[in-house]
Amino acid sequence: MLLFLMVACSDGTSDSDGSPTLELLSPHDGDTVCGTPLVIEARVTNFTLTNEDIEDPPPGEGHLHVYLNGQEVAQAGQETVEINDVKDGEYQLKCDLALANHDALDPYVGTDPIYITVDAKACAK
Repeated sequence: MLLFLMVACSDGTSDSDGSPTLELLSPHDGDTVCGTPLVIEARVTNFTLTNEDIEDPPPGEGHLHVYLNGQEVAQAGQETVEINDVKDGEYQLKCDLALANHDALDPYVGTDPIYITVDAKACAK
């Protein structure tokens, strides 16, 4: 299931040299969350998010890739993404920034993997 959504991520540390940063704000490592939808919130700095696919993108413009268990499940151009119908289970969640042509940034900008549990019971809260 590949969704193209608008989202963004940042590592929360504003880099004084103007380098892009990515921080995963929610969920947190070890959280139990709803999977309908699975809501991911991030912060991106020094990088412009867009949903456009550009063959020869300008530097510093692109989108966020979101991965569950190593498989890309979303590409987004905003800082909040909702992924629908994620089945109950345990997942590794990771995201990174990519240029508008989907090439990884150099140097690479991504979050450390976290581990979450998706449980439909969390949706009732």
